Amino acid sequence: MSNSGVFDVNDIRYLMDYQQWTGVGTLELIETQTITSETLVEFNLTGNYNVYFLTFNDLVLVDTKELIMRVSTDGGSSFNASTNYNNASQRGDSGGNFYEYRLPNNTSFQPLSSMGGDTNETHNGYIYMYNFLDSSKYSYLTYHTMGYDSSGNAEFHFGSGGKESAEYNDAIQFKDSGGNGVQSGVFSLYGIRYS
Repeated sequence: MSNSGVFDVNDIRYLMDYQQWTGVGTLELIETQTITSETLVEFNLTGNYNVYFLTFNDLVLVDTKELIMRVSTDGGSSFNASTNYNNASQRGDSGGNFYEYRLPNNTSFQPLSSMGGDTNETHNGYIYMYNFLDSSKYSYLTYHTMGYDSSGNAEFHFGSGGKESAEYNDAIQFKDSGGNGVQSGVFSLYGIRYS
């Protein structure tokens, strides 16, 4: 019997059954941060992935503030607040209100609109980030979030953003629009294998 290094269908099925087969699109956990008091949430984008995926659960901010996201080109020593972040999104709530947001030339990405900060008014969501480590391309993101707004309505918010400069963005930071850190929540950053 020889080992040619080629897997047949039965080999792959066996490895998949025992969760030992990793393929295209596999999420690889980079880091999880659990926030319990006011903290700026920062991640270094390690692993050289073309696509990163970030989730957040039970997120609480100061009442009526938005979640903002900025990028760094120097490993997180500083975070860019220039006006070349562009945002476009849709939001709807259980009160029957629907909004379209356009934020060109903004100083940050804004994946969450004004949210509630009362007990149980948490937000959950995910963000896909594209080309952040490619200095020859613009960096893009898409997101989908859900939770409660500052009026107590259940809401959804989805959209996209682009950074209007080709640069190597190797770290990200989250805080609220008032400059405060995140009050509490769980953030997990993943790389998407072979993306």
